[in-house]
Amino acid sequence: MKYSVHLICNAHLDPVWQWRWTEGCSEALMTFRNAADILNEYPELIFNHNEAILYQWVLQYDPKLFSRIQQLVSDGRWFISGGWFLQPDVNLPPVENLYRNITYGREFFRKYFGSEPKVAYNFDSFGHPGTLPDILNEFGYDMYIHQRPEKDFLSLPGSLYRWKGPNGGTIAGYRIEIGLYHNERANIRQRLREGADLAIELGRDVAVFWGIGDHGGGASRADMDHIREYTGLDSRVNFIHSTTDGFLQAISPLIPELPEYQGSLQRIFAGCYTSLSRIKRKALEASGAALQMEKLKEEGKRGRGEEEIWKDILFNDFHDILPGSCTEPAEQDALDLYGRAMENIRRANMESITRINQSAPELKAYIPVTVFNSNPLLTTFPVEFECMSDYRPLWTGDWELKLYDRNGNLIPSQEEQPEALLPFHRWRRKISFLARDMEPGVHHFSMKALPAEEKETPADSHMQRWDPPIRFLVMNDLADSWGTDTFAWRELAGTFEMTAGSARVIEQGPVRKGEEEMGRWGGSSVVIHKYRYPQWPVTEYRIRVQWNEERKRLKISIPIELKDPVLTAQIPGGTEIFPADGQEYVHGTWITINERESSKQRFIAHNGCHGFDFDGHEVRLSVLRSAAYCHEQGFSLDSGPNRKYMDQGIHEIRLAVWEEPSIDPAALSEWLITPPLVWPHLPIG
Repeated sequence: MKYSVHLICNAHLDPVWQWRWTEGCSEALMTFRNAADILNEYPELIFNHNEAILYQWVLQYDPKLFSRIQQLVSDGRWFISGGWFLQPDVNLPPVENLYRNITYGREFFRKYFGSEPKVAYNFDSFGHPGTLPDILNEFGYDMYIHQRPEKDFLSLPGSLYRWKGPNGGTIAGYRIEIGLYHNERANIRQRLREGADLAIELGRDVAVFWGIGDHGGGASRADMDHIREYTGLDSRVNFIHSTTDGFLQAISPLIPELPEYQGSLQRIFAGCYTSLSRIKRKALEASGAALQMEKLKEEGKRGRGEEEIWKDILFNDFHDILPGSCTEPAEQDALDLYGRAMENIRRANMESITRINQSAPELKAYIPVTVFNSNPLLTTFPVEFECMSDYRPLWTGDWELKLYDRNGNLIPSQEEQPEALLPFHRWRRKISFLARDMEPGVHHFSMKALPAEEKETPADSHMQRWDPPIRFLVMNDLADSWGTDTFAWRELAGTFEMTAGSARVIEQGPVRKGEEEMGRWGGSSVVIHKYRYPQWPVTEYRIRVQWNEERKRLKISIPIELKDPVLTAQIPGGTEIFPADGQEYVHGTWITINERESSKQRFIAHNGCHGFDFDGHEVRLSVLRSAAYCHEQGFSLDSGPNRKYMDQGIHEIRLAVWEEPSIDPAALSEWLITPPLVWPHLPIG
């Protein structure tokens, strides 16, 4: 029997990496034009490409070329493969982002090409969560192709295998067997020979992915001539110009008998779990805000579409942006894009809430307050907002703002220091209160200024809570942007020392007690605000770091103090148990630790510290990482001019710890990242 080598021509094209998106867009236009031209010259060739964002650029900037591509797709010469919006990182984004990435890509390709691929792929993404088979099954995919992690980093039962998800979804998995997802200019004949040898050795069809990649390029005339020449000489196998779906069809009879693998496809490039931490935190903030916007629009029953906002967010999920392997200008572009998304979200929210309030029963109020809770699993939580006490300062007397529900019931609240630092008799005020049994939806309150009453200093909270002594550790980190060949950061460079006399109480009232402490290490400083709530068993930290280090990593150490602990953490669409081996792993936004032989539990939630290690005694969250920008380990940093290093400057970290099992960790992390929306002064009714 003669087996086939499927020649799958593609042009891996990173929209952003060593370049900014404008260059990626320019190269997409050039690569697609080149592909269309070569297809006309070589009638046997089929070109494969996915990533709807690239086609959208062609549609926008070169509609004539887009029409040519539509015709080539109709003629079977150009194949829509993969079908996603782009090839994202699939470890770090929330699962909602992955669903939208697939949905928007498939909708675009159905609309403009009538295409619905059966094979998904992320050739260059740095690891893949074990929940992905279940997600892909929901969209009707039958196969997933990846390159990483390579054989040296992950042992699989075979390059072709059945990948099973935790909910039972199973999909054919294929790790690229020959070379990479592209070829170099001088090795196409080598790749063809390797493909033929492997097909004979394995006794089945194999795939050879070829075409110049990373910065696009695709098929070249020289490579096509080499292919024509070589395939005329090697008669051991059939060489066919093919597609990813064509390869699936050829090997589909083998799938039921393939060896099975269950679990995540990890690990590779562990430094990417922390590099460019600003982008990681902004990614969660923007994704959470977009979901919150959708829920508020649902309350308002109508509003503008949100797809363009989501596409701005999804673009930054790309596997060389969110993992932090791009350049500094590309990082700034990503932050600008999040800024545009967040501003559009604020505008959409304002449109929705004014419509909701205008249709609500009137509430006459000195200061009306509207609160929107979008978190269905958390109905008791702190709320804070700022407002003005009056149109002009209340110059005489001592006044306090009191908060009431719609029925006129007084709600315990406390005034705290607002952002503005003006000596205008507390004209601007910050209010905090503990919302109780606040179901999802819009809620209305009122406030008014009354003469201040003498208050007793509240006693410290005695509610049972987990209140561990956290430390700030500085680790040596000489790895490149990806953390290539490094899977643990345990070499301690130093510990932040708390400044003598800096500990103080900054807020104390019926809602919470806030304490401040400051510390320093090297050229960096940290300000820690710790909040404890007498009626809520969560200890909250708001941490402001001024980071000025190079080739170092900042970790927050949280002692666990449990016997025989088992650590489970969030991954996109599920959870995974991680070993207590002190190595670096990736997770979402929360961690649970259970004592194996008892009911004792610990919970940790945060706003984007995805890298962590655990040795059985403490969890160390990786907070910041000052590797050089877009630096690969073969480039020496030991001589020459000063280089640019990541994560310099000010960072805001939010962290919460607790031991009360009734508080859902997913809900608590959502509260940290996407707190309830509050509009003071907005008319009601």
